[in-house]
Amino acid sequence: KTCERKGFDTDRMLMRDEEVSYALGKDGATRKKLELASGAILQYVGHVAFIAGDLTERRRCREFVQWLLQQRRGPVTITEIKRRDDVTEVKIPAN
Repeated sequence: KTCERKGFDTDRMLMRDEEVSYALGKDGATRKKLELASGAILQYVGHVAFIAGDLTERRRCREFVQWLLQQRRGPVTITEIKRRDDVTEVKIPAN
């Protein structure tokens, strides 16, 4: 369940056992990093991730969780970097 309300609200995201375990991390370290990076509040209760914050924070957190889970299956490529306000693109020369 996601809410499109711009103000503070809570979204829910269903997850499998292994996804919750991976997204939580040892001693909750991964969850804390996701919270810090997104600005949202992220808590897991059973198989449900509760994501609280304003609309931008909730969307960003959901996207970060999805990227994290995709990493379990292989490399993740982030597209449309120019439209994002939460990253800085750095070009690294080949030499």
